[in-house]
Amino acid sequence: MDDEHNALVRTFLIADIRGYTRFTERHGDEASARLAARFSEIVRDGVEMRGGTLIEIRGDEALAVFDSARQALRAAVDLQNQFAEERDADSNCPLRVGIGIDSGEAIKLDDGSFRGAALNVAARLCGLAQGGEIIVSEGTSHLAGHLPGIRYTDRGRAHLKGIADTVRLIRVTPEGEQQTQPWILMFFGKPGRLGLGWRVGLGVVLIAAATAAAVVYLTAGNKGEKSSGATGPTTSTSTVPAGTEQVAPAGDVIALIPAGLGKGCVKQTIPDAGAVATAVCLPPPGAQGFYPDRWQVSIYPSGAAVRAAYNADVRRQKRKPSSGKCTSLSWGGEGPWAHGPGKPGGRRLCYFDGDNAVIVWTHERLGQPNHRDILAMALEGGSDHVRLIGWWTYAHHLIGKVS
Repeated sequence: MDDEHNALVRTFLIADIRGYTRFTERHGDEASARLAARFSEIVRDGVEMRGGTLIEIRGDEALAVFDSARQALRAAVDLQNQFAEERDADSNCPLRVGIGIDSGEAIKLDDGSFRGAALNVAARLCGLAQGGEIIVSEGTSHLAGHLPGIRYTDRGRAHLKGIADTVRLIRVTPEGEQQTQPWILMFFGKPGRLGLGWRVGLGVVLIAAATAAAVVYLTAGNKGEKSSGATGPTTSTSTVPAGTEQVAPAGDVIALIPAGLGKGCVKQTIPDAGAVATAVCLPPPGAQGFYPDRWQVSIYPSGAAVRAAYNADVRRQKRKPSSGKCTSLSWGGEGPWAHGPGKPGGRRLCYFDGDNAVIVWTHERLGQPNHRDILAMALEGGSDHVRLIGWWTYAHHLIGKVS
């Protein structure tokens, strides 16, 4: 049978444990082997239960194929639920798994592997998903249609390496899922290491193990609003003086990003949870090194919402206020930052999350007419905090400052 007649529409699911390399470094080969074995067992059972076929699994990565897009999505939700139960039951089993799914025509080869563009897209989407997330292509969501108990959220369009056209990203969650934070982090990846050797054409698919991203949230609040609703570290004083906050219209989400940094920013159809508007920012064509792999810019309804979001991350990281450092030599701390002597800027929090270096900061207006209240976050894969702090040192003074 020739390739054309052997090509059928199939749905590919790729799953990858987040932070596996760092877990191995910290806990050793024996502990990582147990983690990988439990991952393999859960994936195999979950895929087979939904009628899929586990093509290959190697350590912290797995590839499965389904004849039905609907069953692939249900399998992904089942798997994330099971991974969450494992984490709750055993703190030594941190199964934080990202899942990517795409559908398309693919040819099954004699050795049991597949050839088709959908494999490549699924691998890239897996690299974009943070631990606990399911990211699927728009085509897969259309094939599956409405599924009771499952919700689709438009995450905007993105350029994926090796894919000519931009791809619309759809986040899949159970309908009853509760958001634990007022904003959602989207970790968008860059190639980190070789994957399972899954074939696309005659080549090898690169599976991104380390995500690398920049996520930026901008906002401005209601004029004259107090900050008494926020808790934890906010500014250098306990309240924000009346008249220091300013409403930012939802339509201005792109305009809030400095021109020199905002090339490639596109407003999303649906904003992040709790936000008024969200823009997705990607490196401009030909950009080398300086730009983060991805930003996400959101306007929130008030300055108090900015501070509440920042404080939520401080609490989640269990970081003591005004402790530690965020420098190229030391990474892990929370505290104030300033534009210069006597010129307070806001607060910043830095930490490692699996294989990622993360920095979160506020840029507050504090009576300065050309500044706005913002919350920002940047992330670099591969624990590359040196590169991240280099970008932040330049960018954090500009993001939030308007002419």
